[in-house]
Amino acid sequence: MLKKNFIIILFCIVLTSCIVLTSCKKNFLEVDPIGRVIAKTTNDYNNLFYNTALLATGSSDIQITLSDEVAGVSTYLSPAAVRIQNAFRWEKDIYLDTEDPVEFVRLTGHVYLLNKIANEVMGSTEGSESEKRALQAEALATRAWSYFMLINYYGKPYNPATSASDPGFPIVTEADAAATSFTRVSVQAVYDFIIKDLTENIPDLPRNSNYALRQRMNKSSAIILLGKVYLFMGRYAEALEQLNLAATLLPTNVTTEIYDYNQTLVVGGSWGYSPTVNSYTNGPLPFQSNEGMLARNFSSSFMPTSNVLLLTREAYNLYGANDQRKKLFTAKANPASTNVTFPLNMVRRYGYNTVPSYGITYPEYFLLRAECKARTNDLAGAKEDLETLRKKRMPATDAVVNISDRNEMIRFVIDERQREFAMTGYRWFDIRRLSVDPLFFGKTYTHVIYDISGTPLETFTLTPDRMTLRLPLKLMSQNPSMINNP
Repeated sequence: MLKKNFIIILFCIVLTSCIVLTSCKKNFLEVDPIGRVIAKTTNDYNNLFYNTALLATGSSDIQITLSDEVAGVSTYLSPAAVRIQNAFRWEKDIYLDTEDPVEFVRLTGHVYLLNKIANEVMGSTEGSESEKRALQAEALATRAWSYFMLINYYGKPYNPATSASDPGFPIVTEADAAATSFTRVSVQAVYDFIIKDLTENIPDLPRNSNYALRQRMNKSSAIILLGKVYLFMGRYAEALEQLNLAATLLPTNVTTEIYDYNQTLVVGGSWGYSPTVNSYTNGPLPFQSNEGMLARNFSSSFMPTSNVLLLTREAYNLYGANDQRKKLFTAKANPASTNVTFPLNMVRRYGYNTVPSYGITYPEYFLLRAECKARTNDLAGAKEDLETLRKKRMPATDAVVNISDRNEMIRFVIDERQREFAMTGYRWFDIRRLSVDPLFFGKTYTHVIYDISGTPLETFTLTPDRMTLRLPLKLMSQNPSMINNP
């Protein structure tokens, strides 16, 4: 069981974050003698959603390092931080026992704050019952996203045959800094908890969020999240039902679209693309992107100037010759002025150091729905959704998908996900879920370190145990009775 140290650490993190709220009035948060954060009015609880720690997940970019689509050149990888070296090698323990893994700290901190809102807002002053209920529903639906991330870091990939006995993550429903006893429940129990939070609260969520920067949960984003959860569980027909429903409930107060790279990522386009430096200067900020449906950003140490992780030749070769997404990468090492290039046609990703595609995005919506359609034998529907996205990424003649075999279509969707989200972390979560999919059984995932001339120096192979992160060593040392992952 988790001891008091665990919840106190989380409480301190949340409390520190609350001090720097971006949309709060003076003295809106106070701390009473026992350390309890005070919010009184309904608007106070609404303002808690603007907590900077809740709107993003810090530098939680470990999933990029864990993905099989990255490679390393010893010149640049060898000096990297220990956690990056360990993650690239898929070591048993990634972090030092003195470190607090940011993905663990941020997400569990989210749970604390969201529990506080959900449990207290109905007793707040000055707001209407409908306003309070909407905020409570938003807190619980947002908590579902946090738990979906936690179980996909620390629980085994969902397998209906073993999920009831596979260790999951502690379910915490109280914002209690004095709590001392928590127990890991099963993977199945966590997924049931996520589904309950979503299905019971979607009816009370607003269609239009009142936060223009797209970082608040609304009805369509919660429905898409539910569909994604079902997809990760292999319940494709149920997932498709939710994804189709979401299309009818998109927000009306903001634009939701897929940017057309044929217009934005060309010379003279609105993003200011320059082929000389292979970069753009005017793209939308991540939390303002019209592709965002639930903005959950994280800071990546691998963009825009890092040479530490490179996209493998195999992953880069998935792009067609005229795919505009290739312009998001460069073959030049930083600084570009040195004219040093990477071996074996490998490239690095550039752009903002904040990755915008961590939550729910419109491009992923079409890919999720295409996969569900393919898996339920609607190949024409899968083709339509794929081409809707691809026509925004390449010339229309190259965007056509002519596939008549179900399994080939599913594999194509997975490849398209890799093309769309290369080096943004999505690939790691796909590797996990596909590891228990019969269609992808037996696939081997490797990492290779090369020297600067392209000669392989070391190769590492991902094993099933390493698809689940171990709970932090620091936490385990404080709570020796907690059972860790292998």
